[in-house]
Amino acid sequence: MKMGISSETKAILNYKVLTFSAFVSVTMSFFISDQFIYFSCLSEQGIDYWSVDKNNSITGLHDAQKKAAFIQSVKNFLGIGTGLFSTLVVGYLSDKYGRQLTLGIIVFGEALRILAISIVVFFNLSPWSLIVSELLEGSIGGGLLSISAQIAACLADLTQNSQNNNIVSNENMDMGTRTKRLVKERWLLFTLLDGVISCGMALANALAGYMIQHYRFYITMLTCIIFLIPLPISLLLTSEKSMKIIQVAEPDVENSSDELCDATSVIQNKSGELQEFPNSSYSVHVKSGNSCMNKLRMVSNLPRTHLIIVTLVFMFSISGISDAQYLFLYLMSNPFLWNAQAVGLFIGVRDVCCTFMSVFCVSMVVKFRKNQPDKHIKVTRSDAATSNRINTTLFSRFKSVDQILLIVLVFFGFLLLSVHQILMGMASTLTIPSANIFIYFATIPRFVKGFQVPILRTMISKWTEVSKQGMIMSVVGVVERLGILISIAALPVIYGSTISSFKGSVFLVCASFTIMEALIVLFLPVYAPKLSSSQS
Repeated sequence: MKMGISSETKAILNYKVLTFSAFVSVTMSFFISDQFIYFSCLSEQGIDYWSVDKNNSITGLHDAQKKAAFIQSVKNFLGIGTGLFSTLVVGYLSDKYGRQLTLGIIVFGEALRILAISIVVFFNLSPWSLIVSELLEGSIGGGLLSISAQIAACLADLTQNSQNNNIVSNENMDMGTRTKRLVKERWLLFTLLDGVISCGMALANALAGYMIQHYRFYITMLTCIIFLIPLPISLLLTSEKSMKIIQVAEPDVENSSDELCDATSVIQNKSGELQEFPNSSYSVHVKSGNSCMNKLRMVSNLPRTHLIIVTLVFMFSISGISDAQYLFLYLMSNPFLWNAQAVGLFIGVRDVCCTFMSVFCVSMVVKFRKNQPDKHIKVTRSDAATSNRINTTLFSRFKSVDQILLIVLVFFGFLLLSVHQILMGMASTLTIPSANIFIYFATIPRFVKGFQVPILRTMISKWTEVSKQGMIMSVVGVVERLGILISIAALPVIYGSTISSFKGSVFLVCASFTIMEALIVLFLPVYAPKLSSSQS
């Protein structure tokens, strides 16, 4: 028993080290790439990147920012766009040949990307040359999103193996108890994974900004390469825990709009034995020869609650998940004129605080619900006959306090995020030091950002049969990536086109999207499914 626990713990720690190293090195390369583009554009305008005062040439500064924003948009679009296709290939290879091979392909793609950036930086080539690095990353592995997805799959495999052992030793345990235990274990591991990712990215931004300002680009690039070294070492220590999956019957997508039916997953382990797990959790991936088309067909056939949540995830991926692609240009323009060190430190501290605040809030909510008895809002026949028909319909759907709590949290979360975006946009109209103080103050409402998508995932998971979790989460993941693709391609262009008039316009555009998201949340109570007592 001790050896099993020790082996599993070592595997988890190894995955965390691999994730941390990957996100630190790759995020540092992103920061270096962004700053090098801006450095090159400023040099073309005859402006010293290292100068504290750039107000002497406002026109040249604006022209440099416009060009930098355009290069950013093209570079990011090509990188994420090609990554969409390679992610599908990586997912197929992961299920067919194992996680270790897939992680090796992704790490190889990231190494080539960092090598390409190093060549551009060391030889001071054109910033357009950085597009090659994005194409390498996107076409070979798919980038950071593929890494996080594969690590999550590895952790899911670990918990699945752990559950299999528990089933043998606890034959009398009912399936509901097994599923709850499995979900709790995965929730903990996935939360830790998100924390490692956020801390790694925060460290990378802060470290890269500091080193660029004090040691210039060459030393910073070498440091980025050093952080890449633990990746192949961790990869060699990674043991193959994935299980080959055989799907006895593909889900009927056409008839799944009202109810996501049950299925039984047949799992073939390394010894060749077949095991059945009714209602297995979402780490069990459905393999299909036409999986891409099935996902597209499923989006149009989802229940209305699922369509609303998928729409929210898509819109939030555009407006709220990432702002780094234009934020660094915004803070390095007038009136702020921050340097690379200040920008990196600000983004790093902000993201770390956001992560810890999100984890704290979610933990408190879970602890509160754990200590509270399940209270269901029941509507009797007499009440239904005397009450208003619309109100009865609405309240009868709130069979669980969890539903009310999640909807309220996500609604006010979107409102707070819109306040953050409006304040960020208005900060550019002020002068120093008021503008900087306004930026710090505007960051406070952003702390709710970290648990918006997890809440939406929890809601759609709660309203989905356990055997269909993998299919639903896959759809959400594809939609989220499409939203990010639009965000990183369109928002820098909006910033560059409005910098001469009102550079805060991009934040107001995002705020309008976020307000729309808050309004769309209000439709969820109308279509929320009635839950049985066992589900709630």
